[in-house]
Amino acid sequence: MKLSRRAFLAAIPLAPTAAEAYGLGSGSLAFDNVVRQIGGVGDVSSYLLSAVDREFVATYGTAAQATFTHALVGGALDARVAAASDEIKGQVAFVAKLLYTGEVTRDGVTTTAYYPWCLAWASLTFATAPGLCGGPAFGHWQNAPLPGQM
Repeated sequence: MKLSRRAFLAAIPLAPTAAEAYGLGSGSLAFDNVVRQIGGVGDVSSYLLSAVDREFVATYGTAAQATFTHALVGGALDARVAAASDEIKGQVAFVAKLLYTGEVTRDGVTTTAYYPWCLAWASLTFATAPGLCGGPAFGHWQNAPLPGQM
């Protein structure tokens, strides 16, 4: 039987006492683990994790982040989200949108500040976000074909 990343991450319980030891607020390991579960992958970049943390606190506040983390930490994420309040479900949607598109909507204004690091680009093994190509270190520019050689 092959286990998906999402199923594997959901199967790893994080005891409430461990979550309390790491803290439930901004920058906590428990919050990062919930974010990874929402993304469905364990290898979310540290930059994107920090961005989710920063944007979540800026949008909802640290008290809401602690409530969010406490409501979703431990056990299967799908079951916890299904049992959560509408407010928590909206926050899960906020995190998922930021993770996969890099977009943040706050006060009616949408920005795409985290677009190059979002999980949508990470899922494409054959492409990179605009502006993040391999550059000269990989020969993308210095070994480019000359006009007429294409």
